[in-house]
Amino acid sequence: MKKLMIILAGCAAMLATGCDKHNGTDRFHVSAQAQASLLEMYPDATDIAWHAKNGYAVADFRTTASAGVNSAWFDNGGTWYMTETEISFNQLPEAVQTAFKASEYASWRVDDIDKLEREGAETVYVIEAEGMTETGEAEVDLYYSPDGVLVKQTLDADPDYDYGDFIPAQPSQGIDAYIASNYPDARIIDIDRENGMTEVEILDGTVCRELLFDVTETWLYTKTEVRRSDVPATVMQALESSQYASYRIDDVDFYQTPEGEFYRFDLESASGDVKIDITLDGTVSVAAEDDYHGNGAMVQGNVADFIAAKYPGAVIREYDYDNGMLEVEIFHDGREKSVYFNGANEWVSTEWDVRRSELPAAVTASLAASQYASYQIDDIEFVQTPDIDYYALELEQGNREVRVRITAEGRIL
Repeated sequence: MKKLMIILAGCAAMLATGCDKHNGTDRFHVSAQAQASLLEMYPDATDIAWHAKNGYAVADFRTTASAGVNSAWFDNGGTWYMTETEISFNQLPEAVQTAFKASEYASWRVDDIDKLEREGAETVYVIEAEGMTETGEAEVDLYYSPDGVLVKQTLDADPDYDYGDFIPAQPSQGIDAYIASNYPDARIIDIDRENGMTEVEILDGTVCRELLFDVTETWLYTKTEVRRSDVPATVMQALESSQYASYRIDDVDFYQTPEGEFYRFDLESASGDVKIDITLDGTVSVAAEDDYHGNGAMVQGNVADFIAAKYPGAVIREYDYDNGMLEVEIFHDGREKSVYFNGANEWVSTEWDVRRSELPAAVTASLAASQYASYQIDDIEFVQTPDIDYYALELEQGNREVRVRITAEGRIL
């Protein structure tokens, strides 16, 4: 996401006396204010090297308390924005250690740990771990608050990622006042500003929430991801009494809007996927195609450019993060499609629902001749990846469920 920042255009605009090279690294003669700010914050800093990143003056340095090289971000007036400190696992808060050991990544190898201190935002600890998934070796970055709440996770981030876009934009006075009034104990995790829209991620106690504001700083919604077990009984009863009772729940979000509150269910079935809204009194309605509260405008520029090139005419509806991947929902060629990107904003796959009648004859013939011929088809998706396209079929027989991938030519992967 684009951040609200002070733009410093190259060495001439940013620095008083130019730059030179040292051991292959650009070194800048920064302003006296930036140098003074660094030494005021870190009086024992040694091996200091200055360079420019994304319009900031960044100092790499060492201290006696850190496990490696630290990086502190300033503007040319000496205002501090963020410090990244390498630490060991034992230096993590106990709550973070406990949370990681209880996570699904506990058996993965911890490769690196960073402590991120930021102006106007909660301190975050990032554990970088490596391990194996069903598709091969992967790397995950897990972002924890000091009290052990997982606030973000990213799969396969750019190896050169430096947290530069994790410096929060400064909230306007109106947005700041809204948060202070409605969430007085909130801790800000991140603030993004894109196309005039502002998204604020907060920790409300130990609950993660996303707030969206439009170009006039008007509050549009607060979204909170919830577990099925946390949905009120009246809402679940309304779902079970509706025509969607047999659908599988993929995701549930609780929305608070100026018009009211509701639970949005992302449902899947062999008949297709659907989003439905259920109010606290049990009223069920299908989410309108244009009822995405402007979230789609927050999609980062390079991701939006990729979608525009690969899916001409597509309308971006919304985005979210799903198991470390960025999921962007688009409407293209009369279908709703989910486009996934990894932590480096590289395209990973695109998926959309397919009816059984749309399956190529080679696919149905291959399935009929396979060991899964007697299974019932529960869901079908067409999947595009950089390497291969295929149909993903979710099959079930009794209590057994399997996922089978078949190319359009009938080859089972």
